[in-house]
Amino acid sequence: MSDFDPEKLNSVGQPFLPGHLGIRVTGAGEGWLEGEFHVATHHMAPNGFLHAGSVVTLADSLCGFACIRALPEGASGFTTIELKSNFLGTAREGKVIARAEARHLGRTTQIWDATVTHAETGKTVPGHGYETARCACHAAILTPVAASVSRPFCSARI
Repeated sequence: MSDFDPEKLNSVGQPFLPGHLGIRVTGAGEGWLEGEFHVATHHMAPNGFLHAGSVVTLADSLCGFACIRALPEGASGFTTIELKSNFLGTAREGKVIARAEARHLGRTTQIWDATVTHAETGKTVPGHGYETARCACHAAILTPVAASVSRPFCSARI
């Protein structure tokens, strides 16, 4: 695992979906990574509740950042091959926090679980913590490809 630098992770994700949703990485260690976003109108569904896609994006983004940090020697990146989620609650305001934890760190696959929680109530948000939501992300590890293929996100080896 590489040294943890939240600002490097956050700056790499800034021009992509995590940046557009205001997702911030806040902590990391051996086999885990944490992050958050502050609930805003663009995270909401038309029914006034937190959009499931916002929650899944938080969970998947943290699993992805964590996967990059845990890539085995010689790997050039990863791709998600399966993503599952269960929603146990919701939020309308405040901060949503999440923690991704490694369940399997193999040579060709990784499995990460993420729990998403509403920070103020401690309840899990559609699937995570005292959980709002719980997600499982299965990733296939990629091997080097032609140098002409640009993967700025993974090449940063964050």
